[in-house]
Amino acid sequence: MCLERLCRSGQCGAAGPRAGAARLPGTCPSPSHSRPRHGAGLAAPQGRSALDLGMSATQAPDTQDPEGAGTCPEDVPSLKEIEQLLNSGRPSCNHVDEVWPNLFLGDLVTAHNRFILWKMGVTHVLNAAHGTAYSHGGQDFYGATIDYYGVPAHDLPSFDISQFFFSAAQFIHNALNTPGAKILVHCAVGVSRSASLVLAYLMINHHLPLVEAIKTVKEHRWISPNRGFLKHLRNLDVQLRQRKDC
Repeated sequence: MCLERLCRSGQCGAAGPRAGAARLPGTCPSPSHSRPRHGAGLAAPQGRSALDLGMSATQAPDTQDPEGAGTCPEDVPSLKEIEQLLNSGRPSCNHVDEVWPNLFLGDLVTAHNRFILWKMGVTHVLNAAHGTAYSHGGQDFYGATIDYYGVPAHDLPSFDISQFFFSAAQFIHNALNTPGAKILVHCAVGVSRSASLVLAYLMINHHLPLVEAIKTVKEHRWISPNRGFLKHLRNLDVQLRQRKDC
């Protein structure tokens, strides 16, 4: 059973309030509220998704060697070590948490509540479960006040989420560089698909190694990308280190 189904079934424990957390009414106070502003960016036109705007094969990092053999392997932690880091701490299924300034990581409950998004001041939405079960988001759903970008990812270890790392990171980057903007990145539960894209953004745009990106997000939200996604993230770590140091 995938983790997101586990959380939806109520078997995932909820952590108490903590810094950087944004909650829905009736749970804990939300962060400061402001009316959303429509920002410029890489918003997909109506009906378009990341498949239309994704990186070409020559632009995307090589994902054929997830263990990173021959490219500074001594600097990159093993997959087992990364999983141990992710498994530390108490599991939590909060609806939404601010994991980076003006960057919120959350679930469908938050994404489907336009009033809550308005109160939070969200101006951009990246849906990592675009077109999949339980996901009803789209530019028509949000209207003109929110820029929408859809990534049709499936929470399966066999799914190649790396094809969307750079296009998603660019959308997040453009959103956060829009004055007054806030972005919600979500999937079904907000711990695997969307978390993987947020980690990739921190690695690509802020030059954080994968371990540091995980620690940064885990300060505010428990996450658990599936093993296949972790392999792609680890390979991205290897590729970025290779470009910089090797």
